Amino acid sequence: MTVEQFLPALHYGDAIGNSALALHRFLHGRGIESRLVAITCDESLHDQTVLFNDYCLDAKSVKIMHFAVASQLTDFFLGLKGKKVMIYHNITPANFFFDFSEFLTRFTSAGREHLQRLHDCFDLSLGDSTYNANELRELGFANVQVFPLLVNLDDYGGEYSRSYLHLLKNERKNIVFTGRIMPNKKIEDLIKVVFFYKKYISPAVRLIVVGNTKTLPKYYLAVQDLAARFYLTAEDVFFTGHLPADEFLAVYRMADVFLSMSEHEGFCLPLLESCYFRLPVVAFEAGAVAETLDGAGILFNDKNSALVAGLVEQTLENKPLRRQLQARAGARIESYRRQADPETLLTMLRQL
Repeated sequence: MTVEQFLPALHYGDAIGNSALALHRFLHGRGIESRLVAITCDESLHDQTVLFNDYCLDAKSVKIMHFAVASQLTDFFLGLKGKKVMIYHNITPANFFFDFSEFLTRFTSAGREHLQRLHDCFDLSLGDSTYNANELRELGFANVQVFPLLVNLDDYGGEYSRSYLHLLKNERKNIVFTGRIMPNKKIEDLIKVVFFYKKYISPAVRLIVVGNTKTLPKYYLAVQDLAARFYLTAEDVFFTGHLPADEFLAVYRMADVFLSMSEHEGFCLPLLESCYFRLPVVAFEAGAVAETLDGAGILFNDKNSALVAGLVEQTLENKPLRRQLQARAGARIESYRRQADPETLLTMLRQL
C-alpha cells in the first residue's frame, strides 16, 4: 500500500501542513510507503516533499487531497482514476474579506466553486469536524465521515523560551489569542473586551495576539487603529507576529486565559492547544468551536463586551471555576487522543 497526500502548500507550523506531516510520519512508522506532494513548500521541508511539477503518477496509490483553497489540484484530481480521498479543512466565507481584499474575496469564492466541482470525485470524504463534514454532505459528497485534525501533541511539550516568558510575565493578567490576523477572527472584538476590562474591572490586563500580521495588512492596520482610538498602547494590546516554536510555547505557558471572538472556525486548533496547556478557554460559539472544545471551556453567544469581560474576570479570579476548567481541558485532551488515533484513519484507507 502506498499513500500520497497532496497539498497546495506545505508550511511548517501551519495546522494543515502539520496534520499531513503527522500522518506521513505515522505511515512511515508502520512501514507503509508514504509521499507528500505539494505545489509549493518551505525550504526546510524540501527533503520530505515531492514538488507537484516533479511528481510522477503512481496509478496504484491511495491519493489524499487536503482541501482548503482553490488550486490546480482540483483539475488534477478530477482527471484521476483509482482510490481518492478528500480531507476537508473548510473555506473561510468570502464575505469576511469584502472590506479588506478584492483578491481574497475572489480567491475564497473560487475555493467554494472548486469544492462544488469535486462533489462526486472521491471514494471517501473526510471532514476534520462534524461541522465540515455536514458541509460536504450538503454539497452531495459521498461516503462522508469525520476524522479530527491530526495533531502531534508531543510537539507542545518541547523546549520553550524562558526569556520570552519572563519578558511578558508580570503583574498583568494575560489574555491570549493565537491565529491568523484575519477578519473572521474578529480581533476588533477582542480589543473591545480588553478596553472594557481595563476601564471597568482592572487595568492590570494585557491582550496578546499571536499570529502572522503580514497576510492582510489592511485589516491589521485597522485593528491597530481601533486599539489606538481606545487609548490602548502596545503594553495593553501586543501583536507578536509569527513566532518561532520556543517563543510560541512560552506564550501558552504564561497565558492566563484564551479568549476567542472568531466568527468562523472549521476546527480551531488553538482551542485544542489551550486544552493541552490546561489553559481556561472563553470562546464565542461559532462553527466547530463547541465541537472542538467538547465541554472544556466557557461558550457564549452574545458579544456584549461587558458580558464577555465578566466571563473572563470569573475565569481569572474564581479559583474553583478555574480548577474545573483545567480539569475539563485535561479530559478533552484524552478524548481527542482517542478520537484522532491514526490507526482509525489507516483502517478507513485500507477499506477502500
